[in-house]
Amino acid sequence: MSEKRVFAWLCGLGTTAAIGIGVLVYFEYKSIDESRAKVASLRVEIEGSRKVLTGTGALEREVIVLRETDEVIKEILPDEQDVNNLVRDLSHFKDEAGVQITGLKKKAGDVGKKEKTDFDKVGYTLNIEADAFQLLSFIDKIESHSRFMRVPEFKLTSAARRQVQDTGVPRHRITLDVETYVYRPQNGPPPLKLDGYARKRELLLGEINRRRQALQVSSYIYRGQRGRRDPWVDPRVPAHTETESSLSVDEQIRIVDDLVMRTQSVTGLWEGVKTAGTLISEMTIRAELEESLAKLEEDVRRTLEEGQIRYVPSDRRLHNEVVTPVNAIRQAMSDIQGNEGPTKESLTELVHSMRANVEHGEYTMAQTAFDTVESRLALADADPLRKPLVDELRRLDVQAKDLSDFEKIPMVIKGVAIGEGMTPVALINDSTVSEGDLLGKELVVRAIKPGAIEFLFRGMILERRY
Repeated sequence: MSEKRVFAWLCGLGTTAAIGIGVLVYFEYKSIDESRAKVASLRVEIEGSRKVLTGTGALEREVIVLRETDEVIKEILPDEQDVNNLVRDLSHFKDEAGVQITGLKKKAGDVGKKEKTDFDKVGYTLNIEADAFQLLSFIDKIESHSRFMRVPEFKLTSAARRQVQDTGVPRHRITLDVETYVYRPQNGPPPLKLDGYARKRELLLGEINRRRQALQVSSYIYRGQRGRRDPWVDPRVPAHTETESSLSVDEQIRIVDDLVMRTQSVTGLWEGVKTAGTLISEMTIRAELEESLAKLEEDVRRTLEEGQIRYVPSDRRLHNEVVTPVNAIRQAMSDIQGNEGPTKESLTELVHSMRANVEHGEYTMAQTAFDTVESRLALADADPLRKPLVDELRRLDVQAKDLSDFEKIPMVIKGVAIGEGMTPVALINDSTVSEGDLLGKELVVRAIKPGAIEFLFRGMILERRY
């Protein structure tokens, strides 16, 4: 073989070897790149796994808390049955708050709502008539209900002044929205079983209780009017030609509100008497009714006699919701009693009332109280148990009349002279009198003392201080 052939063969062999080595190097580098890519991918997976492992504990805790608070959500959000009973609940609230529902309409749902959630809004629009405090009571009963409900807004048109003056009770017209949410959990994947659930739940009790408390409907005790004036009622009091009341508007409102509440209580007792199932029950309720009614009538007489209720709405309420119902109850009781006359309980209460009037110098009120039963006292004279009370009432009436007459006697004491060894004298109505002298037709000077003069008047010893 020639040298050229050997050389060519060696060159070809070297070239082939070089190419083979190059191919091997190329594939080796490619393998290295793929290994590096795999390493990078594994690093990303490892980092993601680390994040998952890091967040798994927090996710588990959140899942456990949500599972444990799910029951609370079910309790405060109504289900389908509760929503059906919502109208019934509103009717109960209406009766308890004293409002009048004039219209109720279910609100349309969100038309543009596309996504499905666990909570569906349900709303109603109510038209009611009420005063400010009945409205507040109605809203309070809605928003403090065990099931979540809220009043997002309301519109109010205040009562006309004329209507308030005519009835004494403002009836504002209110349009009010009531909303709640129905809890309808969507079908999702079955809940996963968590290892050591009970132990982990015990460790999370603090957070679970905190979440539960945050979900509970907060309560507020509404305490009613408490002497406040309806802010949508004209506070001005019409002018009077006679002397104005010394009581403020708020004081007049409080007095009438108290009398109205007591009248409602008496009305309830009267209904109880009429519906009593047994004689013993009827007698027990009637005794309480007689006592409460007699006290109420006394306070009503006092209020009317003093004439301090000048605020027009309160004056209308006093007559419409107190005087008229009380007179109606008394008349109905008189009709039922027939020829029996007033009961022993009512006579006893009237005796106590008239005695208190006389002791406090309220002679006119004592006479007015007597006048209310005078025409029926003859019916009780034949009863040995009631006759002493009738006699005492007549005696108190005479005493009140005599004391009233004594108070009306004009008497100006200008001076008194008292000294040892001399007869005391007094200058009364520009006349000098001494003990035993007659002053007028029925008044006898009984004793002249420092600071007071005693008189004998219709068998009573009375004094005037100077």
